[in-house]
Amino acid sequence: MPPGELWAALLIGAAQLLVLRVPDHAAIAETVQAAKPIGKSAAAFVNAVLRRLQRERDTLTAELARQPAHVRLNLPKALWTRWFRDLGPDRATAVAESLAEPPRTVLRPLPPFPPPPGCEPHPDDPDFFVVPHSTRLDALPGFAEGHFVAQDPATRPAIDLLDLRPGQRVLDACAAPGGKTAQIAARLAPWPDGTRLVANEPNPDRAETLRDTLRRCGFLDRIELSTLPAQDLTGGPFDRILLDVPCSNTGVLGRRPDARWAWTPTRLRRAADLQAQILEACAPLLAPGGRLVYSTCSIEPEEDTLQLQAFLTRHPDFTLLDSRLTLPTPLHDGSFAAALTR
Repeated sequence: MPPGELWAALLIGAAQLLVLRVPDHAAIAETVQAAKPIGKSAAAFVNAVLRRLQRERDTLTAELARQPAHVRLNLPKALWTRWFRDLGPDRATAVAESLAEPPRTVLRPLPPFPPPPGCEPHPDDPDFFVVPHSTRLDALPGFAEGHFVAQDPATRPAIDLLDLRPGQRVLDACAAPGGKTAQIAARLAPWPDGTRLVANEPNPDRAETLRDTLRRCGFLDRIELSTLPAQDLTGGPFDRILLDVPCSNTGVLGRRPDARWAWTPTRLRRAADLQAQILEACAPLLAPGGRLVYSTCSIEPEEDTLQLQAFLTRHPDFTLLDSRLTLPTPLHDGSFAAALTR
């Protein structure tokens, strides 16, 4: 295998030629230029490999089409096998293909602000807006002022199922990066007496991102920040609890390429164990008659429906009100959300 920098240049060039649809001349010329600091021979090697790839692209594409499904769909074999089993061949293929598409950047305006100019309503949900290609979110008008947060329509059920109203006491137990927290805060306006929102994030780096999001959106002074492990939270009772728990991210692999190849059955079991711990610890904080929303960006039953079935078996004082599984498509991410009451 070539040295690290040279290998990276080859991969970037190949991705531009085969996946990103960059014009051939631009992909090759720019990659060769980027390889020149590695050395003259490295740049020549990159040029030769990419030009051969250009010449033999059709042959390589045909060869790829003959590979096993998990290779063609760029998935760990174990993950493809379970999707094929659980979803069936057609839906599993559609999900895998959608997660191979470059994800669009989507935002949701916070009331009362309009969407930024140039952003079009999302075809699946007009309350969300698609950011133009090649546009940085932080370059849009209104970003610095906190007029919107980056959110995919698949996140909507988690917020809607909370059934938020001003005056409620709310816990967001796994709050970073803060997009859902900001939406919760906006729905609690005008913050009458008794309104309370606790946003918890134990990871120091993610906690700083949460703080930045809430500061940008103008909510930092209203929200109580906490950095405890979610399993150690106290301070109830709360009328509403959002548990947007850590998960295997299989509904957002298009946005999380690291999660795609980090996925293993062992990691799935560990994620499910942690989710069960968080549920057990936070459920007692819910006031009688309150509502707890459990959500993930996973489409795995062990993290979603089976997780809740096991919890409800252990806790007959809780009842399932509603649940929504959203499979990923080329237009939106995948997610799961369910509302429980006590």
